[in-house]
Amino acid sequence: MATTKRKTPPEGGTPQTVEAAPAPAPAPRAVVEKPRNVAAYEAAVAEFATATEDVTKGRYAEALPRFKGIAARMSDDEPILADRSRTFASICARRLESPPAATDDPDQLFHRAVYASNSGRFDEALSLLEKALVTRPNDASIFYARASVRGLQGNVDGAAGELRRAVALDPHLRYQAASDPDFERVRDEAAFIDVIEPTGTGA
Repeated sequence: MATTKRKTPPEGGTPQTVEAAPAPAPAPRAVVEKPRNVAAYEAAVAEFATATEDVTKGRYAEALPRFKGIAARMSDDEPILADRSRTFASICARRLESPPAATDDPDQLFHRAVYASNSGRFDEALSLLEKALVTRPNDASIFYARASVRGLQGNVDGAAGELRRAVALDPHLRYQAASDPDFERVRDEAAFIDVIEPTGTGA
């Protein structure tokens, strides 16, 4: 903003007003970008690759929670990756809308269970997953799916117990569960927190 000042005239003269030079504009502030969490980003990219491989092999039920988890975790820091994950999640969801054939193949049992769970038939989903465990007793994805169903039911102890068994078989599932919307009803409960953020007595 320009200012004025009075110029002292020679003796007997008339005072004059002189326009002062405007003050220099403040230097623009440097924009400080939020540093990227490189480890989290690389982990998300690796999980995205695994999920897309599941899609190419027709394992939509396994890929869907992975894509949903990536989208939830990366929505603020990596919007492009989050948006691609949401697109793939929608594709997987559409592929799972039709009920799979009724067979005793463990993959089909798993897919039928996911379809039943998405339809709100939680008891049926748990029963199908129990059958799948007969032939795959050490399949972490089946225990994780059972934990998801328990979470949707609001069964804190059931969700935590099933998830603990899944994490024991595949520790990476702990991080997936931390942002999986299926656990929204139990996420803040101590038993569940102790699985995804274990203490000395946790998983």
